[in-house]
Amino acid sequence: MIENTEYGSVRFIPHTRSSITLDNLSSLDRMCVYCACGRIVALDRSEMQLKISLGKELQCTVCRNARISQEIDSMNSLFEGIPEEECL
Repeated sequence: MIENTEYGSVRFIPHTRSSITLDNLSSLDRMCVYCACGRIVALDRSEMQLKISLGKELQCTVCRNARISQEIDSMNSLFEGIPEEECL
């Protein structure tokens, strides 16, 4: 059961006892997230609800790690004096 509610480019699948779970997760503390990259992952429900309330995009761990890596590289380049165009 996929709820039609959208948050940015991500839809979430509410977890209920009658719904299908991924990887046999039956914990009500998990929320299934459909990432913009096409992955469906089960993540911590309280963390995802906090991100939703802050208006942030929900991401799978792969996309989140890639985004953080790009942000770190950008900050390092900024402090090293390398123009951002050269970093792309």
